[in-house]
Amino acid sequence: MNKSLKAVIFDMDGVIADTVEFYYRANKKIADEIGVPFDRELNQKIQGLNRFKTIEIMLGDKNANYTYEEKLKLAERKNKYYLELIKDLNRSYILPGILELLKELKEKRIKTAVASSSSNVKTVLTRLEIIDCFDYIVDIAKIKKGKPDPEIFLTAAQELRVPPHCCAAIEDGEAGLKAIQEAGMFSVAVGAHLASSPAHWHVLSTKEITLKKLIERFEN
Repeated sequence: MNKSLKAVIFDMDGVIADTVEFYYRANKKIADEIGVPFDRELNQKIQGLNRFKTIEIMLGDKNANYTYEEKLKLAERKNKYYLELIKDLNRSYILPGILELLKELKEKRIKTAVASSSSNVKTVLTRLEIIDCFDYIVDIAKIKKGKPDPEIFLTAAQELRVPPHCCAAIEDGEAGLKAIQEAGMFSVAVGAHLASSPAHWHVLSTKEITLKKLIERFEN
């Protein structure tokens, strides 16, 4: 089997964009409004899940007290809060090393995609001024099964026309990491919170990810 790196697939929040804090603040605001406990640890655990699933997890034991429509409204309200928080987003919110990595990938003609559960992915990438750096951006509205199902990553690979075993994918969420593994791709886990999670390569920060290091680990 030819195992050369032909594509890199990125999660967005916490991998490309420094936006995890904004999600926490939006989630916390909703949690306070509905009277459920919420902390940064739980926020990290639900990273990568869609907004409806996030609301269900936040509700916990109160989940059965809310109808589907009520949970949908909470999810939309949470997203409204998030959009207000990111209205001033700019290039300074790109995480360390990502611009350099994207440049290296382009120079080496290695394809790139974004596989994010966020419905705001194009808004965020546009404000970061890097939307044109990617060959493909998965439309979450067309994904039937969210992370940890591998569909989103397999869709990215299919659209890039690259076999999954020739792809590396970068994640900072537990659900996303599981999805990468199920997709049969090389997995890069970002953050100390994922140190004990199964992954091919663990880094504490995105600044550790260079193309040279990625290829070395991918091929060994």
